[in-house]
Amino acid sequence: MQETTTYKVNEIELTPNPRAVKFILDQTVLDSGSKTIENGGYLDSDTFATNMFNLDIVDLVYCRENFISVTLQSADLWVIFKDKIKNIIEADLKKYEEGDDEVSSSILDDFDKEKYPQLSDDEKVIIVEAVLDTSIRPALANDGGGIEVIEVEGTIVRIRYQGACGGCPSSTGGTLRAIENHLKSQLDPEIKVHTYS
Repeated sequence: MQETTTYKVNEIELTPNPRAVKFILDQTVLDSGSKTIENGGYLDSDTFATNMFNLDIVDLVYCRENFISVTLQSADLWVIFKDKIKNIIEADLKKYEEGDDEVSSSILDDFDKEKYPQLSDDEKVIIVEAVLDTSIRPALANDGGGIEVIEVEGTIVRIRYQGACGGCPSSTGGTLRAIENHLKSQLDPEIKVHTYS
């Protein structure tokens, strides 16, 4: 992590998940990919993560492009802690060198969708990731969230929501159906998408 970057919160947006709020920053926190930080899942040298989880109310922090999405244990806590969390972001956040691995969507340029059913499960993961990168992830990022592909097993795609999408009421209904329908139309009409927690 670089020690020279300081951030200013330009805007605070509500998300469809009442427990999550999206803090839009004045510059990028990650150049590519996304980063999910959970309690205990960070290095002691990460002052930002340490101070966020020391509040004892934060469930999850999700970073992508120029925003941080913070999910609290209860939506009611935002009334008390919104300014405190904003202050921690502005005082302690440093740019992350790299996010979690994401696949380049350019592999779709020469991909023949008719061959998808014959691919190995590991190859299917790569293709599903690329499709999600081009269409689904940008839409979820607008609401402060993201999506992780856990595995592909035959026609079953198992995903985990990230950021504001985790625990959002629409993530198990409309959003899940939209993701499944998109993958069916882009790759294979037999695809079924299941959430994994």
